[in-house]
Amino acid sequence: QRQMCIRDRNKLSSFFRFRYLLYFFSLIAGWPCVFYLMGWLPHYTINYVILFILTFGYVFWGKNTFIIPKPIAILIGLQCMVWCIYFIIHGFDTSYLTRVFMLCVTSLILAIQLKSPRLEFIKAYNFWITFQVVAGAIGFVLVLGGILRPFFEFQEMDMRTGYFFGLFTSNAYSDGFIRNAGFFDEPGALAFWGMIALLMNKLYVDNHKIELALIFGLISTLSMAYFIQIVLYLWLFYKGKRLKIVFPVLLFIATLKGVASFNDRIDQAIFGRFEYNEKKGTLAGDNRSDLMDVCWDIFKTAPIIGQGGQHLIEISKEKQLFVGANAYMTLACDGIIGQLIIWSPFFFLYSLRKYSRKYGWAFWILIIGFLQRPYDCNQLLFPLVSFTLIMHAYLNVQSSKQNIKYARP
Repeated sequence: QRQMCIRDRNKLSSFFRFRYLLYFFSLIAGWPCVFYLMGWLPHYTINYVILFILTFGYVFWGKNTFIIPKPIAILIGLQCMVWCIYFIIHGFDTSYLTRVFMLCVTSLILAIQLKSPRLEFIKAYNFWITFQVVAGAIGFVLVLGGILRPFFEFQEMDMRTGYFFGLFTSNAYSDGFIRNAGFFDEPGALAFWGMIALLMNKLYVDNHKIELALIFGLISTLSMAYFIQIVLYLWLFYKGKRLKIVFPVLLFIATLKGVASFNDRIDQAIFGRFEYNEKKGTLAGDNRSDLMDVCWDIFKTAPIIGQGGQHLIEISKEKQLFVGANAYMTLACDGIIGQLIIWSPFFFLYSLRKYSRKYGWAFWILIIGFLQRPYDCNQLLFPLVSFTLIMHAYLNVQSSKQNIKYARP
């Protein structure tokens, strides 16, 4: 019993080690997390500089060396090189230097992960996302029940009003209607990052409690993209175990019906968005097609290298049109070359499907997510989580190869 107590204390002290603080800080330092918008943290530019200094010091303290797997280092180096070229081509567009900076911070955190027990960062990320999903789902029900109201309001980056409910935040709130955004800038962001947490859990941890909490809790985001992705997730990862998931699927559908029964607006947000709109020729919940048309026209003006990050913003202001959050945004911004460079880590992940089909399945689910929420190199969370995901896939493959090698007579 004494040994168990000592072991528990060691685990507790391990949890509060400095690298865990770095992991958590990297997840909340800037957009899409809204802590700095609510005044709980300094501006994200300050946070990222602090994060870089702290991670650099942690990696190179004493006799420590900087080591990350060679294929991952090549992919990061390739992106840095291309963004430096884009910086010059697009008239010294500093947004590309921001991308290089984010990749440098990502590299340092990847190195920290390799100096620590495997999967620490992934477990920390999954815990943080699951906490937001579960707390927000509880708050979602309390708001619909008229029990919970906003503590205060704040301004989102897009100038919309955000509401802080204690357990979660949301920018989609009115009497009788609410969507859970966790501590992200919008519900769709929580759904997107929650889906990636679900993939990370399935690929590397396989914690069934976390999986169920995410699958059911993310319903509270009312995200159309999530409902599409979760169907694909269950179809791919449970194609050989479909009898085992009959009950969970029926429970999921019953939960959807239960949530939709709160009022007509919730029902419309869940089921109404999948109805066919004859005038537009799309689903009723499709709010991306118009944006895609705008970005496609911009893409055609510079299909190879795009218009550049800053110029795209100028075009958006000039036309008074929002050009983000659609499948063609990256093409309009960075062109075909930029799109291929941005997706290069995921092509690498897809190449690992020959060792395990699950990496190919993860690739398609990720790509579907990027079609409605484009990969944003200026947000640390995108390169950090993406390169973490592919690094551990590569390490798993290498470990499997070694086991096969040693098992041979």
